[in-house]
Amino acid sequence: MKRFTTILLAALLAGCAKDEPAAPAEGYGTLALTAECTPTIEALTRAEQVPFPCELPAAADLALTVESTDPAHPYAHTWERLGDYDSREDWLFATTYRLTLHSGDEPGLGNSPEGAGKPYFEAVAETTVAIGQESTSVKLTARLLNTIVRVKFTDRFKGYFGNGADFTLTTAAGSEFALDYTTAENYYFVRPAEFVITGQATKQTPSATQPAQTVKFAATTNAAPAPGTLYTYTFDVTGAGDTGKIDITLNDEPVRTEALDEELNDDAIPDPADN
Repeated sequence: MKRFTTILLAALLAGCAKDEPAAPAEGYGTLALTAECTPTIEALTRAEQVPFPCELPAAADLALTVESTDPAHPYAHTWERLGDYDSREDWLFATTYRLTLHSGDEPGLGNSPEGAGKPYFEAVAETTVAIGQESTSVKLTARLLNTIVRVKFTDRFKGYFGNGADFTLTTAAGSEFALDYTTAENYYFVRPAEFVITGQATKQTPSATQPAQTVKFAATTNAAPAPGTLYTYTFDVTGAGDTGKIDITLNDEPVRTEALDEELNDDAIPDPADN
């Protein structure tokens, strides 16, 4: 029994030793990283913040890029997940670094795709890694860098244009997203640069012998959208019959009104001010 106890103790000690971090080479240190994603965004025309509209990414699932800012000691490496960085094993030469926590494979909003449910989060920090076993602590707070666009149609609009709507969201990066009555719940994450909403809608068929009228709307342009901000455009019909009007709002604030007493075209009333 004594021999068995001795062997068991030796095995336990060996296991503990195996889990201990390797000793650093001279002149090296590690990072102790904590991170979070900011869950709120702004609505431009409202005083309050609004909840993040899609699933918030876990900070541990964002990528981590570490780049040396010391020309004498060049270094650059990306971990696919922050959770993959191991402060016990991933030793860095003790010098200055730029840390980027980011969505996707590469840092930078310009490297991220645009689209529904495709947010780009990023946090940047600079630090100096200290020599030795004690890790250098850094906290990273990742924020949304996209602009978010949503286009909605009220029940009155859908009732008046009973044969559907065909709209397009076009971004400065060249992305185009088709919008109709089925996409009202979509939040499009785009780069904070000019975007344009264009489209047309078709009224109910007046009779078996008359074709339904299609109304083309003036472009709705946002010339300078802000990052981390939600822009919800709503198309509504007010009035009745031939005296009806289209009201367009941005986050519940009026953008413009278009008359429906004649078919609208490319020369329709432009935006009074790009919001």
